[in-house]
Amino acid sequence: MSKKEGFPGIIPIFRRILYGGVRAPKLKHYGPTATDTDAEDDALKNKKNYRWFRQDEMVRRCVVVNAMFATMTAGFETELEPVGEVENPEAFIEEYKGLKEEIDAINKRVNLDHILFVSQVKRSVYGSAGWEMILESETGPVMWLLSLQSKKLEPQLSQDWELTGYKYEGRKDAYEKEEILYFINLPLENDLKGLSDIEPIRDVCEARHMLLKEDFAEIVRTLWAPYVVLEADTTGMSSAEEDNFLDDLIAAAKSGKSLAFNQSVKATVVDQRINFAGLVSILEKFEQSIIAQFGTPKFLLGKPIENRATAYAELEAYVQGTIAYIQRYFKREVERQWYDRWTRQYLSLSEDDELPVLVKHVWNPIRVTDVYEMAKAVAALHATGLGILGDFEDLAFEMMGWPQERYLEELEKREELEKEQKPDDQEPPGREEPPE
Repeated sequence: MSKKEGFPGIIPIFRRILYGGVRAPKLKHYGPTATDTDAEDDALKNKKNYRWFRQDEMVRRCVVVNAMFATMTAGFETELEPVGEVENPEAFIEEYKGLKEEIDAINKRVNLDHILFVSQVKRSVYGSAGWEMILESETGPVMWLLSLQSKKLEPQLSQDWELTGYKYEGRKDAYEKEEILYFINLPLENDLKGLSDIEPIRDVCEARHMLLKEDFAEIVRTLWAPYVVLEADTTGMSSAEEDNFLDDLIAAAKSGKSLAFNQSVKATVVDQRINFAGLVSILEKFEQSIIAQFGTPKFLLGKPIENRATAYAELEAYVQGTIAYIQRYFKREVERQWYDRWTRQYLSLSEDDELPVLVKHVWNPIRVTDVYEMAKAVAALHATGLGILGDFEDLAFEMMGWPQERYLEELEKREELEKEQKPDDQEPPGREEPPE
């Protein structure tokens, strides 16, 4: 959308009437959906990293929590930043106020916060995420974003390592570079191919899956129903009769069943002693390996909290480390691929023209230190003699996670000690009733 709006022309008007004002996507939908919602183990084995996102609840929880915290917890804003110094900042903001409003409208139209959330999930699983920009016309504006399958989208580079376009499903030059919004994970090289976060823990996921799906199912059965070795006398039976008799014997020999046979059958009970605590410990080791790979605090995954100090330290490190890295990457890429593009279009500038203003992507802070501020307020109220939050003492203890019984015991001990140290006719200071 140009800053100077004029008559849109006959072709855009007819396109708006016939197609709803949106240019058709290059990626067509002819067959089943790209997401195989009923995939079995065998169908997922060749998909490697995606398999464990689908089948391991701990992997999925870590990936989703990281994406949610980075993109959804506090949200983001857009700000205008001049290129160089300006004499009158207020006049500058007013001059480009329409640009900011246009960018905000585009973000809202395409639901950019959700786009970034899904992009982070796909970056973590596949190593990359790509979106086709569906425009109203050949020049814009963008109406929505079409998610492309990450494993089928491949950047094309020139000999000078410049991005020239994208392959898709093996087709060269399927997309121009301006048609794709593209994010990668851990861009170590200039080939624009990212790495999956799941790849280093695939063996751990495989072992955990086998332990939960096969081993524990067998263990649960043996905990209440031990193995039974049956020895049957099949003298006089033919080979076929013997096979049928043994098959029927195995099928009928279930715990809790009353059995009757006209042949001699001897049963030997084998009670296996299983180191169940050891297996649970192994399972916890597997879970810890997965959690350590993604750097997600345990209490965000539903794990019990050891103490609040540890939880606070974990959250602080998480926000300043893992989340800050994700947000910093998205900030740079969104500004470069998204905001600069629509700024040039709004101001009718070419690719070679220098931008007079930059639209910045600003993440709202996740304030871990708010806990400290709450503690200061509580301490200040207590110091004035009003007690903890005045008349809402129970609520305050619940909010802060303090043991109320212990506090009352210590307060009673302190009052008794003060009485012992002072004459009987002198009341402890600070206990008088406030004047009306």
